[in-house]
Amino acid sequence: MFSPLAGMIMAAKVQFTQLKYPIMRRQDKTVSEYLYKNDVDKHDVKEKYEKSRLPESGYMTMEEYEAKSRAKTKREISAKILTQAEMPKDENMVYVPQHKFKLVKYNDPVGSPELSLPRKLNFDRQINAQGIVSGDYTKLVYPAVYYYAQSDCTSCDLFLINLDSTLSNIDKVEKANVLNKEPEPLISTSKDIDTKFVFRTLTPIDFSSDNNKLVVKEKIGYRHDGIWKTELWVYDFAQKQAKKLPEIREAIVTYWEMKTGANLNDKRWDIYPMGFDANDENRVIVCAYAYTGDAPKFLGTWSIDMEGEETRLESLTGATVPVSVIGYRLVEDSDVVPVSEIEFEAKQAKEKAKIKKKQDKADKKIEDETKRLEYVRKIHEMDMETMIKIQEREKKLKETKSKNKNTSGSTEAL
Repeated sequence: MFSPLAGMIMAAKVQFTQLKYPIMRRQDKTVSEYLYKNDVDKHDVKEKYEKSRLPESGYMTMEEYEAKSRAKTKREISAKILTQAEMPKDENMVYVPQHKFKLVKYNDPVGSPELSLPRKLNFDRQINAQGIVSGDYTKLVYPAVYYYAQSDCTSCDLFLINLDSTLSNIDKVEKANVLNKEPEPLISTSKDIDTKFVFRTLTPIDFSSDNNKLVVKEKIGYRHDGIWKTELWVYDFAQKQAKKLPEIREAIVTYWEMKTGANLNDKRWDIYPMGFDANDENRVIVCAYAYTGDAPKFLGTWSIDMEGEETRLESLTGATVPVSVIGYRLVEDSDVVPVSEIEFEAKQAKEKAKIKKKQDKADKKIEDETKRLEYVRKIHEMDMETMIKIQEREKKLKETKSKNKNTSGSTEAL
């Protein structure tokens, strides 16, 4: 059975054919041009229709190929990853023990976060260390360490990733991707690689209670001699500003020089940032030790404000000073995903894949039929336009012929 549209198109084709050939026999140049142009245009429409039914790579011009082959920027790759759905799982997957993950306090015990440089760094030239998540689960900061083989030294940047607020807390961290980091680092060490065997690293310690500040330690040392010194940094997210606080080291040196006459700059000593003061989030707690003899000598617990204007000695006896513990880190849980949960997910995935396959097939059929009807409609429209032009041409020729005949008759009468 023919659809009404198909019947109308067939009738138009018959009418157009009957109109086409008698006029062609008249050798009217203008009409011949109409017909030729119509055939050329229909050929282009047909070619475009046939191209739309082929796979993208099966029918492509040089310009289209070059456009598709253009290299993508990291920003475009990142956007694509964000818009893609989760990776599909195998419909016939079998149970494999899968560990769960959980979030635990990062700075626990206080002052414990350390950054180690594995041998792998010498081959990869860069490693991204474990990140710390803010207490409100909106930010993740992580250090990126770079290795320079020509001078056997390292440098470091501290980057920020803003977490996706639509996900659960664990998913926010699991799906955080370095491609989505802020382009500019929060803090950077010196990139001087002229001095051999020097390492510089940044380790985030903790967030403040309002999650607007971050305390960081920078360790500077010699690969064959150990750590030279630790510098204290604070980053303010509201002002987007990093500030080094060398005043804390100066205050400790001055105090012990006045107290005992010892010059710590001639000794081996260092500070250990512990975190923010639990009673005053605008101050950072630091412990200091000197390495003399077999056992390190405790140089006191100190604190300093965000501006580096006021340094205080909190304790010389090692008395506990309250330090806030705000940030989180992701660790592997001892529990595993139950077998029943894996089997249920496998069954659900299989059903979803079956439904999707059926829906895709139906959508493809509708899309193909829509394209076909649009192609037929376009051809019909082009034939009708050409037929109207030919009819107008015929009418004009008849009027001209009739006018010439009348003029000739009038001349003969005279």
